[in-house]
Amino acid sequence: MKFLILLSLVLCLPGAGSSRADETNAPALTLSAAQAGEYIGKQATVTGVVAQVSIRPSITFLNFDKKYPASPFAAIIRSRHTNQFENLPNLSGKAVAVSGKIIDYNGKAEMELTRKTQLKLLTNAPPPAPAPPAP
Repeated sequence: MKFLILLSLVLCLPGAGSSRADETNAPALTLSAAQAGEYIGKQATVTGVVAQVSIRPSITFLNFDKKYPASPFAAIIRSRHTNQFENLPNLSGKAVAVSGKIIDYNGKAEMELTRKTQLKLLTNAPPPAPAPPAP
C-alpha cells in the first residue's frame, strides 16, 4: 500500500513521467529554404521549390529556390538511398518539404535524406509560418 501511495505522489510531481524522449519528439520547426542556414544543427522541416535536380554517380542534389550555386539550401541523397525515392528528376519545379537535421556544408545549409518519409510533395501549400528566433 505504501508503494502505491509513493508511486502516485511521484507521478503527480511536475515533470514526473516526462522523459528526454518527450523533448526529442517535439514538433520540428518548419522553415523556408532561405531560413534554413539560421538553424544549423537543428531538426526541422524545410519547404521550398526544387529549382534543380542534379544527379551524380554517388549523390543527388535537390537545390531549393535557385539553381546551384545560388541555392540557399540543398537536400542530398546518397546513391545507396536513391532507390527509396521515386522519380527524383520530376521534382524540378515542384514545392516540397524535407525533414531532418540541417547541417552546414562549406557554408551552405544542407540536409541528407535517407528515407522516403523525409520527403513530401506539397500541393497548394501556404508558405511556412515565420520561424522563432534562432537560439
